[in-house]
Amino acid sequence: MTWNFLSKTDSPVQLKEKFMILIGFVLYCIGSLNFLPDEYRHLLMSTTWPVMLFSRGSQIYETYTVKHTGNLSIVTTSMSLVGAAIRILTTLKETGDMVVLSGYILSGSLSLIMFIQYWMYLERTNELENKKTTMKEDEKESKKDK
Repeated sequence: MTWNFLSKTDSPVQLKEKFMILIGFVLYCIGSLNFLPDEYRHLLMSTTWPVMLFSRGSQIYETYTVKHTGNLSIVTTSMSLVGAAIRILTTLKETGDMVVLSGYILSGSLSLIMFIQYWMYLERTNELENKKTTMKEDEKESKKDK
């Protein structure tokens, strides 16, 4: 999807780059399936944690810094929170795998923080949105007057 989007911009993904990604993916699969000992396979699940912490952590920090949520969707945030809770409960009941469970707990915790931030900064977000709408209306009126 990203490659399709980038094909419509000034910097599309070249065929050479796509080929390199494919080779990297194949080598990763071969390496992890054939050479990684079974006792270390759990580490593959935990490799997503730094990415999750960086992506959601950056969003949480930025929201805290600007004190408003911008265009953060409460529907998406709520669905992420509920989904994480369901995955936690399912993992507890079905497998109890601590590596998988801790990843879901991390995801749920970050979603919960974003959910709380939405409600904490809702008033400020609405103020800024109203201010932006008022400014746009004033611009339209000033263009009509000219």
